[in-house]
Formats: sequence, structure tokens, C-alpha cells
Amino acid sequence: MSKATRQNKATPARKQRTTLLTVALVIVLLHGLLMFAIFWTVRPEVERAWTNIAVWLMIFSAVGDIVAAGAMWFWKRWGIYLYGAAAIAAAIVAVMASGDLFLLFGALLPAIIVLYIVAMQREKFE
Repeated sequence: MSKATRQNKATPARKQRTTLLTVALVIVLLHGLLMFAIFWTVRPEVERAWTNIAVWLMIFSAVGDIVAAGAMWFWKRWGIYLYGAAAIAAAIVAVMASGDLFLLFGALLPAIIVLYIVAMQREKFE
């Protein structure tokens, strides 16, 4: 086996991330942080207690978004599923905080768009 053939087998082809996917991953990162900030500022002081389930769900969602963005950046398929779960948690908290089902759609719309963009390149994820 020639040296060039061994080198090609040792180093797999580099995966190219499209600009659209890069923007989507930045949106994933910012989405959790912004949703948590909005949630924290609109909740009354009494409902910001650490014993409140909505606070813990929103923390899970924000951390999940950050971890999922990192995982998807490194082409890990589990990051896609984590982001989906975190987006659903954020949507539940949005409904719990406001009681408005319209916010459910607003919370899930960015996730649906991002997951569609990611799905276009799903064959690259490990």
C-alpha cells in the first residue's frame, strides 16, 4: 500500500459546514440564553424561587441548547435530539409562564426551522 493511500485512510474527508448551518447553530446557542433571560425577567419575583419546576425546566433548556450547539458543531447526532428535547422544555415553560398557547408556537418555531436546516445535512452527523 502506498504512503498516499495510507494517509487517505488515516485522515477522513473533512466535513464542510454550510453558512446556513453555522448560522443555525449560533441561533441554537443564543435561543436558550435569550429564552431564559426573557423568562426570568417577565416572571414575578415570587415565582422565581428555585423550587419552581418552570425555573428548572428553563435552566435545563438553556444548558441543553448550549450543549446541543456544541455537539452539533462537532457533528454528533445526539446533539440534534438534545436540542429537540430542550426546545420542547422551553415551549412547556413558555406556556406555563404565560398560559398562552400562541407562545408554544413561538417557542417551537425557531427549533423547527433549525432542525430542518440540520436535517438537510443529517448524513454528515455521526
